[in-house]
Amino acid sequence: MTPDVNLLVAAMRLDHPHHAMAFNHLQAQLKLASERPNQSSIMLFGVVVAGFIRIVTHRRIFQLPSSLLQAIDFVETLLSAPGVVFQGAGSDWPSFRDLSLQTDGNPDSSTDVWIAACALQWGQILHTFDRDFKKILPAENLYLVSR
Repeated sequence: MTPDVNLLVAAMRLDHPHHAMAFNHLQAQLKLASERPNQSSIMLFGVVVAGFIRIVTHRRIFQLPSSLLQAIDFVETLLSAPGVVFQGAGSDWPSFRDLSLQTDGNPDSSTDVWIAACALQWGQILHTFDRDFKKILPAENLYLVSR
């Protein structure tokens, strides 16, 4: 399982309209990961973490943005949980290029395509609120968290 940016943002931000749902979903996934400590069952992609930090600390997105330290502490807390790993290396160029071409990649969705290519490369299921991933990922690599 790998969380998308929107799931992490909603899970952290108490003022997010989907906070409770995202927080509970992430907690359930963390509980599953702790029950299987020898398996890395939650993978945080570097591109997702960077997007998360950019959004939660952005003054134009939140009236009272999170501090950089709060955002980093949230990520550190996740990474300290059993079964959670950071995958700094992302997709390779051919995977990203091919997926972009297969999905008629709109430049506005390039980050989503990169995240999808990472999920495919690492055999992960992307957990997200973003239904646009249905256009990019096969159903077996996508879990849509209901709003």
